[in-house]
Amino acid sequence: MVIARTVIKIVLLESGLEIVPKELHTHPVVLRAAKRYNIAPDEMLLDKTLHYKAMETLPQKWKRGRPDIVHTTLLILQDSILNQKGFLRVYIHVYDGRVFMVRPETRIPKHYERFRGLMAQLLKYGKVPPDTETPLIKLEAKSLREFVRKHGKLILLWERGEPARAVDVVRKALDTGLPLGIGMFPRGDFKKSTLRKAAYRYSLLGGKPLKAWTLACILVSEAERLLDVNY
Repeated sequence: MVIARTVIKIVLLESGLEIVPKELHTHPVVLRAAKRYNIAPDEMLLDKTLHYKAMETLPQKWKRGRPDIVHTTLLILQDSILNQKGFLRVYIHVYDGRVFMVRPETRIPKHYERFRGLMAQLLKYGKVPPDTETPLIKLEAKSLREFVRKHGKLILLWERGEPARAVDVVRKALDTGLPLGIGMFPRGDFKKSTLRKAAYRYSLLGGKPLKAWTLACILVSEAERLLDVNY
């Protein structure tokens, strides 16, 4: 079968990336963490590991404060042969609704604390580095709706979706140019507004959930095989 497209787009959906919200700035747990890292609360990334007790009153707390999921998934995607050969484009959809584009040459910090600092800077300034005309990560769209208008509706990986083989899902993405969407939250479901932006909804494990980084590995592997990408 002839592949119509040679670039696959993957968007990391509903990522738990946000600056510590204002209502938590005076919480003792947040203040202790801010002092420990010598940064102000309004410049700190919300992280469940650091701020668990402070997050107890937050709405949708089960979806928030998980930058580690994004970190692991980005490392896999950006370090892949698929990306290094120029066949992958990665986007991050964050908690406030914005979508950021990660340039293929971007090297994600292996050290988690460095990654947290980078993401806090991204959320504050809208790009990193903030003082360059050619940022490595920059704002792509102010909302998922705007992103979909630019790139087309999503091919959503969803445990309640239609059962499908990974190879067929990746082939659909390559044939149509539509972005593949992977959820970045540890439990719960996509927002209804996100589900409405999907042209297709597929499940790769018969209704059983898969970790985001596992899905990333599967999708990259199938794309590399279909495109015959190797060193």
